[in-house]
Amino acid sequence: MRAIIVDDHPIARYGLRAVVTATFEVERIVEVDGGAKAIGAAKALDPDLVLMDLDLPQHPHGPTLCGQLRAVAPRARIVIVTAFARTPDIRQCLVAGAHGCLLKDTSNVDLSGSLRAIVAGETIIDPRIAQRIASDAIGVLRGDAPVVRLSKRQRQVLGLLAEGCSNHVIAERLSIAEATVKDHVGAVMAKLDATSRLHAVVRASEEGLL
Repeated sequence: MRAIIVDDHPIARYGLRAVVTATFEVERIVEVDGGAKAIGAAKALDPDLVLMDLDLPQHPHGPTLCGQLRAVAPRARIVIVTAFARTPDIRQCLVAGAHGCLLKDTSNVDLSGSLRAIVAGETIIDPRIAQRIASDAIGVLRGDAPVVRLSKRQRQVLGLLAEGCSNHVIAERLSIAEATVKDHVGAVMAKLDATSRLHAVVRASEEGLL
């Protein structure tokens, strides 16, 4: 087993490494803290398994990172391990090539069993996430207005958009790359079905997000 763990929190990486080494006969594990490093590691390692957080401070992340990992490491089983059950982002990750999504508060025993199943070829989604995806889908079929859910970082970006900040200023305020800000702005606009930054702020106010 060759595995890559992608998470910007050292403690989270430590915990996932412990589960992987206890679950599989491991040849090598590489830990990285950002998307670009994950792509480089995947090219070098040709991993069997990639565990990645949904929120990463460096571009690429989320669905974009899933798609790029699939391209450079087609054999790898990609698993999202996240603290937040954000269904729009998770759906996009699954479409982009992820093979499962698990929550970080899952017990080590359940996480180990899920990873074994995913490596064996199954697609495993935490029941709490699956329930939200199903509820959202039922709402669409019924014509209910979808609930807009933004990540913590997306809310921060939205708040700075409301202040009239440019991407460059937002990047400096949040200490992230300008390309990452662009991704977050695009995601916020998509979730709010907005055609411009101003429209996104107006829609966010209507949704009670500001």
